[in-house]
Amino acid sequence: MNRSFTVKSEGGLLTALATPCHVSQAFNPANGVPDCATIQFNACWDTGATKSVITQRVVEACGLKSIRAIKPILLQGVDGFERSAAYVINLSLPDKVTFHNFTVVSKNPGNVWWDVLIGMDIISTGEFSIRSVNGKTEWSFSYASRKAAS
Repeated sequence: MNRSFTVKSEGGLLTALATPCHVSQAFNPANGVPDCATIQFNACWDTGATKSVITQRVVEACGLKSIRAIKPILLQGVDGFERSAAYVINLSLPDKVTFHNFTVVSKNPGNVWWDVLIGMDIISTGEFSIRSVNGKTEWSFSYASRKAAS
């Protein structure tokens, strides 16, 4: 099943690509839905990010446990390398584009408006387009469901 969504600016060009998203602890829906909260956060779509990132606010709100608690991974950002933990989550985007058992890394970006950074590990799984129409930004993401996502 194909799922897609389009975001249109209300006035002028956008300075960031944003959508709401929902995050929960990882689970396989084929085994039923566990009793864990799905919480809405703001997502920023970033074609310059190789990997998707969550903030500490997501980790705490969802009660996530690091999968690499003993040996942190190094995350390269614009400010160089920093130690980071990896987490496995379920991530839902608009139009029920959902990634189950999806690995993300955490980062402390400071005071930002987003809590989830959607990187190329998600963007490259679908069709992503952005354009300017009559001085307004329109962008869309289309995803063909696979066994790993629905």
